Amino acid sequence: MTDRTRAAADAISSTEPIWTMQSTLAAVLAARGVQGKILLHAGPPFKDAGSIPPPVINSLLQAVIFEGWATGAEQAKQLLESGTVRIEPAQDHDCVVPLAGVISPSMAMHVIEDQITGAIAYAVINEGMTGCLRVGIMEQGLVEHQNWLHGPYARWLADRVEDIGPVRLWPVLAQSLHEGDDGHNRTKAGSVLCAQMLLESDDSVFRPQAKQFLEGASAFALNLWMAAAAISLRAAVTAGESDAIVRVGGNGVEFGFQTAARPGVWHVFPAAAPRGPLPASFSGIPVLGAIGDSAVVDFFGLGGQALHHAPTTIQALGDYVPEKMDERPALVMEIAHPHLPIRTGTSATRITQAGTVPVVLLGMIEAQGLEGRIAGGAYEPPIGEFAQVSLGHASTPVG
Repeated sequence: MTDRTRAAADAISSTEPIWTMQSTLAAVLAARGVQGKILLHAGPPFKDAGSIPPPVINSLLQAVIFEGWATGAEQAKQLLESGTVRIEPAQDHDCVVPLAGVISPSMAMHVIEDQITGAIAYAVINEGMTGCLRVGIMEQGLVEHQNWLHGPYARWLADRVEDIGPVRLWPVLAQSLHEGDDGHNRTKAGSVLCAQMLLESDDSVFRPQAKQFLEGASAFALNLWMAAAAISLRAAVTAGESDAIVRVGGNGVEFGFQTAARPGVWHVFPAAAPRGPLPASFSGIPVLGAIGDSAVVDFFGLGGQALHHAPTTIQALGDYVPEKMDERPALVMEIAHPHLPIRTGTSATRITQAGTVPVVLLGMIEAQGLEGRIAGGAYEPPIGEFAQVSLGHASTPVG
């Protein structure tokens, strides 16, 4: 480990994320002086409008309708094609969104702050299991669900976070790992813990609706972990120039990452599809390339690097469990985390020297935008892409 990668890892492990409040994308963008109609997606930017895959297009169209910018899919499509609605990567605005999801201005987001540096990250709230933009299908009733989610439910959630907050996230995450979560594919224990905090001592008239929704939202905590991981990875920038990975994700066509040495610059390459056991009814069906900002969780040290905590995830992956599962965290992650039972912090140099990559646990999305999420799998980005930007090895300019 070089001095600079050690300093970056120390910065990543020293963060103390707290869940402070709720906000909206509109408020976040306004504070940054960003104006106009804008939608945020996962992963690096698309090369052009023609490269956006069908599942993401479906989510974009429905987000436009949700915002009231269009009354139907055809009108929404015209707005997107004309450039009236801008499309940008969520992480470039310090936001994160899972899978084929989209964040639009009226949508509610968790606000996560690092107590050490004061840095802030934002995550769109979890949608539950139906009416979800993140799965990328045109679904009847989806816009209505989003109106409820980002309306009455979001207002209730904001009130509850204000009442119980600020919430220190590492103790909750640590407990969830001890209870069988991996922090990405499986977040059920963490979601239950969060629901208990939110519902305790709540005597509002909305409580029954919130309780019913939260009982079915087994991935509620994932969005919190995504923002906490994102803010931790970004802390490496404060430690000086290094090739520590500070942003990472896929858009379904390309996968990409940014390093502390060049924050804001995406290094991108074609995104292969995650691999996992498909139900017989989906055998042979095309799977979208790796997609989602949730990759930040795995590059932080959760998910594919925390499988030893989650036997249920291992069982679900079956023959697709990555090789050297037990050894990989020590190979690709720099140091033990002081508050979590994981190793954390990785860099292009570390990955190149290890000869292997962090495993990313991702939902498998049907490529044509017709079926949504069809299974869960694992994605391993090509190691050669990290060798190209490694400051400790032969280096090529980042694109």
